[in-house]
Amino acid sequence: MISILVIGKNGYESNLDLCTAARAFGASNVTFSSKKNSKLIRHFGTMNKKWGGTFSVSFTNDWKKFIDDHRNYKVVYLTRYGVPINKVSYSIKTYKNILVVVSISDAMKQVMQISDFNVGITTQPHCAASAIAVFLHHFYEGRELAMHFENAQLKVVPDERSVHVEKVEYKGGSKAK
Repeated sequence: MISILVIGKNGYESNLDLCTAARAFGASNVTFSSKKNSKLIRHFGTMNKKWGGTFSVSFTNDWKKFIDDHRNYKVVYLTRYGVPINKVSYSIKTYKNILVVVSISDAMKQVMQISDFNVGITTQPHCAASAIAVFLHHFYEGRELAMHFENAQLKVVPDERSVHVEKVEYKGGSKAK
């Protein structure tokens, strides 16, 4: 299971983008160390209903305690200062439970001290959503691009020239509502 922890405050649209990328690329959930945003939680409940899956969004007031409560996870901090992802992704893949941490605050030095891996996504400034997408793409070796989400009502049908979305047909021939 890959869980994401976001330390620091960000705007609704940025958090929406971050969660959408995390979900699409195979993370199970995102936890924000900020005030609860019910609108964001509802958005992904609706998204799961339409597009399938069990992705969840939650909030915590204490990111240090949250990390401490996840002792059975390997903590992977995504930054531009860590060991290049190409050099450590093979080691990280050996673990079943991973807590990916991104920081949009001054907590960077503290997180670097307590994480199991400090992973450099690039040596240039980048956003948390892109760091998560790149990490998950390396972790899943591209398999996430063909993921299917359980209980989806809708699916995209690849089409070079148009948008093609259709209702999912379930076993027994009945269509999703």
